[in-house]
Amino acid sequence: MRAFQFTWQDCLFVHWPVERDALRTVVPDSLALDTDEGQAWVSVLASTIENARPPGVPTRFGMTFPQVNFRTYVRLGQTAGVYFLSLDTSSRLAVRVARSLYRLPYYYADTVVDSGSRHRFRSRRMQRSAPPVEFEATYEPEGSAKTPESGTLSAFLSERYRLFVPQAGLTTRIEHDPWYLYPATADVSAESLFEAVGLSEPNREPRVRYCPRMEFQVRTPTRIEK
Repeated sequence: MRAFQFTWQDCLFVHWPVERDALRTVVPDSLALDTDEGQAWVSVLASTIENARPPGVPTRFGMTFPQVNFRTYVRLGQTAGVYFLSLDTSSRLAVRVARSLYRLPYYYADTVVDSGSRHRFRSRRMQRSAPPVEFEATYEPEGSAKTPESGTLSAFLSERYRLFVPQAGLTTRIEHDPWYLYPATADVSAESLFEAVGLSEPNREPRVRYCPRMEFQVRTPTRIEK
């Protein structure tokens, strides 16, 4: 099974606890909601993707583009994974590839990234056929990084190695080393991300983490076995 390869740079994780009943309305019935001690979560991962390339293409020919993914945590049978509520990027080519090959809800956006003394990420969806969405965050790491321990909330939210697209009957294996995460502070504006998919913005403070760099491989999709 062949794999797309890429690097995620300056990764911001923002995690919100949400009501299970509300989340159930926006996740296909074929997927079970995955929870940590009964609590459901949604997350934003904002990053710059570098050297994205299909199998066999040298690194120097890879693409670089910023991306925001908005996701939640699910299970199909005994297999844990993620379900993408939406993804936004400034690369039209990435939108076309992800939509055609992986059937993901990917949208074209005007996105600006500034990696100064504090990282700044700003995205505004430009695709007219989709609900308007804006996301903005200013963030910086603090303290020491560590790999999440098995069984912890940090591991539940980060160590996910499969994505599901049940509307298209597809699943994809994601391969990477364990995350190495810093605590972080962030000013985040994400209310329209929630509104666009039919969720209310959470009224609790998010959990924020940062990773400077991660190498990924995303396998080509396979059919979900029934």
